[in-house]
Amino acid sequence: MTNKIQKTTEEVPFLWQDREIRFDISMAQLSLQSGEQIVDSMNDVEDTKGNNGDRGSLIITNLRLIWFCDKDRHINLSIGYDCVLSNDIRDVQSILKGGSSQALYLRTKYQSSRYEFVFSCVVAENESRLFQTFQHVIKSYNSTKLYRDLKLRAAIISEKQLQLLPGEQIYSKYQGVWNLSAEQGNLGQFIITNVRIVWFAQLTESFNVSLPWLQMKCLRVRESKYGVALVLETSDFSGSYVLGFRVENVDKVFEEIASIFKTFRQKPVFGVQCHFEETETDIAKVTIPREEDSMRIVETDYEHVRSIQNTYAVSKKANNGNEEVDDDEIEFNYSLGLACEKLPKGISIDALWKIV
Repeated sequence: MTNKIQKTTEEVPFLWQDREIRFDISMAQLSLQSGEQIVDSMNDVEDTKGNNGDRGSLIITNLRLIWFCDKDRHINLSIGYDCVLSNDIRDVQSILKGGSSQALYLRTKYQSSRYEFVFSCVVAENESRLFQTFQHVIKSYNSTKLYRDLKLRAAIISEKQLQLLPGEQIYSKYQGVWNLSAEQGNLGQFIITNVRIVWFAQLTESFNVSLPWLQMKCLRVRESKYGVALVLETSDFSGSYVLGFRVENVDKVFEEIASIFKTFRQKPVFGVQCHFEETETDIAKVTIPREEDSMRIVETDYEHVRSIQNTYAVSKKANNGNEEVDDDEIEFNYSLGLACEKLPKGISIDALWKIV
């Protein structure tokens, strides 16, 4: 069998904004990407766990939560909604607010690590706004995964008809399309919409594939043992599938799909249904200018003792009682009369709280 490629589209980079957690990223990565829209933004928000005492700004988009320090925007967070396991409201101690405060608490997971994030509003009136907005957006995100995720054998076909998503429009249908994933091949139908490409078998509707444009890496026409085939390659995130189809007028179908794919990349549809603010996509224009606080920053000998990731990291035992945690990290502190994380060599509790 030969695999000579006759036509191909350019491989497109994966849109990571809703799939990853990133720390201290560049301004280019922090800025909104194509299709990303601001749902709400607010000033005077503290990253209570990682940067307690630092005044910052928080932006909720349809893909992620962004926080950055107002004094140095290179200190920032980008939390994709796909990483959020749960959200809650908790009472925390805020240095910036000077006491107890209700905060948005997020439990997240990215790759093999788990993180906790806590965001407190200095202005009490913004607390309910922050909680309600975030919960509304994350609920919408979790209920619209068909716009963004590759699905196999999903309940998307009823009586030979595609169950359309809100805002989805059918562009074309092609009968007599062979899926080449099995040795004997399966005859079915192609449906191309503004959101995804769908194929389903004529005899068994449950044998289907729903491939959103967001998860397509590239499109090719190449030779196979079944003849010239249309090949759809998916992103690494969705499993790097190579889906082969034999279709009549393959060149025409290729050109149509390539054109729709190119148009979609310029203005992606993510499916998150929210009210969006009419606002700038430039992070610099989102922050409301404010006067410098009249305070003096006192330098101490205490440097950053952990990496940024470890600041937010959650111990394995806290999430799973069956997993082990490094006992060297926990010790009894006689000054506090409590068990706590082991301090770095040469650092005392007094040094951490010392104010000159």
